[in-house]
Amino acid sequence: MADEHRPLEGKVAFVTGGSRGLGAATARHLARWGCRVIISYREAADEAAAVVESCSALTPGAWSVQMDLIDEASVRDGLGRVVEAEDRLDFLVANAAATALKPLLALKMHQIDKTFAITVRHFILMVQLAYPMLEAAQGRIIAVSGADSVGYIPSHGLLGAAKASMETLVEYMACELGPQGVTAVGVLPGYIDTDSIQMMTGPLYEPLKRVEVETHPLRQAATPEDAAEAIALLCLDEARWLNGQVVRNDGAGLFAMQGRFFQVAATGDPGRGDEEAPIIGI
Repeated sequence: MADEHRPLEGKVAFVTGGSRGLGAATARHLARWGCRVIISYREAADEAAAVVESCSALTPGAWSVQMDLIDEASVRDGLGRVVEAEDRLDFLVANAAATALKPLLALKMHQIDKTFAITVRHFILMVQLAYPMLEAAQGRIIAVSGADSVGYIPSHGLLGAAKASMETLVEYMACELGPQGVTAVGVLPGYIDTDSIQMMTGPLYEPLKRVEVETHPLRQAATPEDAAEAIALLCLDEARWLNGQVVRNDGAGLFAMQGRFFQVAATGDPGRGDEEAPIIGI
């Protein structure tokens, strides 16, 4: 606890999907800033325990709750335990997501139901269950969206639609809950270098990461820790006027995507700068 920058001292956050990736990084960052965190996990109990231990070393009192966001009863039980155990809740960070990565014509109805259950149906339910505590704390809802809501990613149509719905819900929550002092904001990270990306892309992982590093405006691939910084910043009191916004914490990577594609297509080398690229007339 050597870090003296603890602007969230005394606050409490509930982070879904907190056992790995961006959720785990967010929990640790919030704990580093003095926030006591509760994380949810679905199956990875050992990984969740490790995150809880690291968070408790930064701010004592972290704990975890098993919760399957596909199942309504599990969501009610998990949030019920949080409400029963805690005397305040300042932040609800809706980070967890899961889907079937298939073209739209190949999707089964149960896959659509499960994806929307996590990202839309039970996002609303969690807000409903946590609202009394959030209102008492004048707290904040933070919803994690994804690049597939604003740009085409093969086989991501279902998740992109669900995340776009989540972004709309953030705007409606901002209007409906703002008068009572509860604010809502979304975050939209771009590429994040995670184990999930590596597993999803398989043998393409290394060349894709190289292109990301060599063409991104910041010339690096974002880590979960990088992406978690924006979420922590949005928990500050000073972020209140971002109510209703979906903040792109992508380092301008998404805006630059078309230019990055043309850079590679024109030069055959993702590392070549504009000064080396040929002039293309249209």
